[in-house]
Amino acid sequence: MIKMKIGKMGNRGQAWGIDLMAAFMIFMFGILIFYFYTLNEPGESNKNTEAMFYDGKIIASSILSEGYPADWNSSNAVRIGILSGNKINETKLERFHDLATEDYGKTKNLFNTRFNYYFYLDGNMTLSSGEIKGIGAEPTSTKNLIKTTRFTIYKNKPATVYLNIWE
Repeated sequence: MIKMKIGKMGNRGQAWGIDLMAAFMIFMFGILIFYFYTLNEPGESNKNTEAMFYDGKIIASSILSEGYPADWNSSNAVRIGILSGNKINETKLERFHDLATEDYGKTKNLFNTRFNYYFYLDGNMTLSSGEIKGIGAEPTSTKNLIKTTRFTIYKNKPATVYLNIWE
């Protein structure tokens, strides 16, 4: 007569099933953490890019305004603007350049931004101190550079102005 050991075989099968379920749960937990990490990371990058686009528009609009007060200088500027009568005012342009050279951080505070900026024309700007390429921090190594383009009048000629924003 053949005897079967049913009891022992059933116990081994149950232990193997518990191990398999524990391994499966750990694997699924790892997959969930991976997906949450990868899905949230691009969202933060998109938020920074959107913030840079927004700041670029606001800064470009501020620069291409009359500023406040209309005859602002480095000590009383509330909003930096370089236009007078819808044309670039060379005195205000020079004030903007001097303020950015002396205290770049103050200009960033006046623009209410945490990003770096660089403002320039399609050609060099001529100030009393000579020709300059642009105003602000020139980008060297950048992360997420955003370029805003506007049109205005400089020295009675149409001019394209650019504003680069980056982290």
